Amino acid sequence: MENQKKIKKQTVSIGDVFAVKLPDGRYGALRIVNCDRNSYLLATTPYIGETIPMIENNVLSKTLLQNRFYFENAPAICWFDGKIPGTFIYIGNIQGTKKMRQSNYGGTWDETTGMEALYEWRWINDRDNFEKEILEEERKIEQLMEKPQKPRKMMTDESFWYIISLLDWESVNDEDEVIEVAVRELEKMGVRNIKQFEEAMSYKLYLLDTKEHAKNIGEYSYSKNKDDYFSPDVFLYLRCEVIAKGEGFFNAVLECPVLMPKENTFEPLLSITEAYERLTGKEFQYITGCDYETFSNVVGWK
Repeated sequence: MENQKKIKKQTVSIGDVFAVKLPDGRYGALRIVNCDRNSYLLATTPYIGETIPMIENNVLSKTLLQNRFYFENAPAICWFDGKIPGTFIYIGNIQGTKKMRQSNYGGTWDETTGMEALYEWRWINDRDNFEKEILEEERKIEQLMEKPQKPRKMMTDESFWYIISLLDWESVNDEDEVIEVAVRELEKMGVRNIKQFEEAMSYKLYLLDTKEHAKNIGEYSYSKNKDDYFSPDVFLYLRCEVIAKGEGFFNAVLECPVLMPKENTFEPLLSITEAYERLTGKEFQYITGCDYETFSNVVGWK
């Protein structure tokens, strides 16, 4: 029976149900409850068993309620992108499945998607060991986050600043047009150089991600006073502006935080690697060695 269930399904429809192999050897199941192009809203069912369930099993039409840790009867529903993982086993389709809505986003489908049933089972039946494992995993993540990040192979400064020099500031009416020449030039350089550009840009944004730079962005500068407004996103886009103004300005601001821009931002800098999508037709999902999001530079925020 199990071998007969391993059907490869190329398209996904509302009501489709898939079995997932759990780490302890048992099976869980999830159901498609909404679709939006290449994104799918998945509802994890309460099913957990030694065998793959039949589509007639009433449990497959239900949604797991989560109560572990900080959850309080929270439905296990989340949006995921991409193709069906090869390990998922198509069971069948529950006709008349009601379309559901949810805003939670879980990233790209992978082999860990749909594990919530096991987590809830362990919360009820093996809580002490489960809590110890989670706390140990969190401790390791915290230790990793406390270490300075290191960039991978970066584009040379000469090539990087050449691309930045192509920003067309005459196109003041459309920020997307400002980066167009730079995008086209980077596209010509190929996939490897696109990744190395992203690496170099991320590292430079990471270097600017310090408390002193955040304290010098004008009206909404970072402050220890919790009542003062500070936007991590605005700070990121101001750092983008520093790089967009060129090598000389970047070096000056890096050395002297009081020179940070106070108003002008340039978020489109983060879109130059659109060159990858034009070149390959695929979404750019490269993970850099340094995270440019605000507060990532732990040393700079101490």
